[in-house]
Amino acid sequence: MSPLWKIFSTAVQLGAALIVCTGPVRADDPVVSPDAGATSTTETPDEPPADAGADDEGSAPITVSVGPGSQALDPVAVPAAFCSGDAETCSTVVGIISRDLMLSGFFKILDPAGFIADMSHESLTATKWEDWFNVGAKYLIKSSVRVEGPKNVNLSFRLYDVNLRKTIQVSYQDALVGKDGVRSATHQFVNEVIRAITGAPGPFGGQIAYAAKTGKDTKNVYSIGIDGFGNHALAKGGTVNMLPSITGGSVVFTSFRSGKPDVILNGKRITMDERAYRGARLKPSGGVLAASADDGGQSDIFLLGTDGKIQANLTRHWADDVSPSWSPDGAQIAFVSSRTGSPQIYVMNSDGSGQRRLTMAGGYNSTPDFGPNGLVVFAGMDEAHSDIFTVDLQGNIARITQDQGSNKDPTFSPDGRHIAFVSNRDGKSRIWISTADGRYQFPITEKSRAYSTLFWAK
Repeated sequence: MSPLWKIFSTAVQLGAALIVCTGPVRADDPVVSPDAGATSTTETPDEPPADAGADDEGSAPITVSVGPGSQALDPVAVPAAFCSGDAETCSTVVGIISRDLMLSGFFKILDPAGFIADMSHESLTATKWEDWFNVGAKYLIKSSVRVEGPKNVNLSFRLYDVNLRKTIQVSYQDALVGKDGVRSATHQFVNEVIRAITGAPGPFGGQIAYAAKTGKDTKNVYSIGIDGFGNHALAKGGTVNMLPSITGGSVVFTSFRSGKPDVILNGKRITMDERAYRGARLKPSGGVLAASADDGGQSDIFLLGTDGKIQANLTRHWADDVSPSWSPDGAQIAFVSSRTGSPQIYVMNSDGSGQRRLTMAGGYNSTPDFGPNGLVVFAGMDEAHSDIFTVDLQGNIARITQDQGSNKDPTFSPDGRHIAFVSNRDGKSRIWISTADGRYQFPITEKSRAYSTLFWAK
């Protein structure tokens, strides 16, 4: 049995491997304890495969270091809302704004305890600029929340540039929504704030798919909002469901419901042959999937139609090839192969041509996710710890995490500005979000859970 097949078999039975080790959070890594909406249970992290650190051709240590981020945090003041009606709803709105801005990694949220403005003499549109300039605010966000009856909420938001003493016009700054739409509407406003200041919208309202153990021999797949709220199951049942992805609204995962691993597309089993399928990803434009499946004792990367029929074997190699990930334009596929003796990241064209190795360091590199701008994010073993790295198509590696426990299963946001991953750095297995340069990192879930194989919905 090949090393990569052993690794996959262990993941199937126990969930994706999580190396149990702890390390300090760096002093320059902001840490918060946000409210998380996920329903979580404390579980014992899984053990790594025994041969994860095997000495072979690819086992040179990864020696790149974390580089400085290019984006300084902009200080923003978010005072209490002008509130009419339900005080809890008003507080929730302000909390969503502050939390989203913090998680974005672009803003420093100023402590309201230090505000000197007299809000009874201000309004949504009238501002005493000196009071906000003197507390160090570069930007000011005001909100008005009027609860109208048992169902409707009238929201108004304004973004101000304190230094220039002017309003910054953004979309979604006024909305009438039901109470269940408050979070979504506030996310939309914050996304537009981020667009106005950085040039591209924020990620809030998006989803991250993941797998998690539910029992000794069972595992299910879920999705959760980027802010850690809105957790819900994508698949249930007394079996192993794993390796989820969401592309263009279509949900793909691998399930043992038939007694062997098969590909499930939008709730329907599509693979009916005798092969064991070890994960599949839908092409960004739809219509075809890249899947890893057994082929004569090892695993190759195949193209499947949405009916589950095999269209092509892309790799045809004696070694194991697993974990395919499409480039955003669908022209290339990143994958993991053991053909040089240890799991390494490779890339090929979508027709299987041009196969080449990307990572030349590290003895165990896995779970690639192909992001924008020709970058692939992956997890790599580095001196018995799992860390997050990116590699470009020329093979240049950048480090995202270092000396922060074990970090695994990374996934790029659709715009490539953020990376989500699983980390146990503070003794809890939680989902974290980082800016793409690794400089600012925050947990989005609170309780410990055996999270694995994240996929940022695209």
